[in-house]
Amino acid sequence: MNQSALRRIEQIVPRVNLAEPREKPLRDRPLVLDDSQPNAPDRHRYVTDLNVEYHEEDLSADLFLAKYTQGLHALENQGYVDITSLAYWKPSSFKAGYPIENALDDNPATFWQSDGSQPHTIDVFFSKRVDIIQLAMYFSLFVDESYTSETLRIYAGHSPSDATYYKTLEVRNVNGWVKFTFEDNRPSDGLLKCQFLRIEVVTNHENGKDTHLRGIRMFGPGESLVNIADAAIFEGFHSIEFLSQSRIR
Repeated sequence: MNQSALRRIEQIVPRVNLAEPREKPLRDRPLVLDDSQPNAPDRHRYVTDLNVEYHEEDLSADLFLAKYTQGLHALENQGYVDITSLAYWKPSSFKAGYPIENALDDNPATFWQSDGSQPHTIDVFFSKRVDIIQLAMYFSLFVDESYTSETLRIYAGHSPSDATYYKTLEVRNVNGWVKFTFEDNRPSDGLLKCQFLRIEVVTNHENGKDTHLRGIRMFGPGESLVNIADAAIFEGFHSIEFLSQSRIR
């Protein structure tokens, strides 16, 4: 095709200069979790470095379950308020003897097990909007094998009817507590402000059907959780432990 023909075509259909492709926004990228990489830039989110501290031949189920308690203590000593018990937790299903309460206790040997078709969901309801500064979950591919969640999605909002997609998690190789923060949601204070949260388990490792969850915790930003109406009641009490136990489920 000669230049004259090209000019005539451009008069009829003007050339459009396409913009350079933009990098996907940070909050829209899947968060890949793998605590077996000692030099990973997000190493800080893994509470216990199991695969760094021990040789492979030393690893056992008892070791990972013991690390559950160690990691839980580390989470509780951050200075945040544990708001886990302030919520009503509703799973999409559970196997008899394995209710969601097992994921909320301090026992690493107990767990929630789903009993239905995928995706499995956990709906978390608060009585009012709360400030969440951190979400922590315990995974163990070593212990739970095909029951380990592989792909999860998180939704947040005021209620199930208006909850919007927030982030996808890809659990590749994790054996311990993982903590998630929300700087990509609100860079100014790193908070997730919501009254409802949904955690959706889309797939499991090894094409597993049902899933295990041994531990999950939510934390608020210290004493800022106490609102003005509570201030008079809590005057003179400032310990994190007191505040974290100051509500009835």
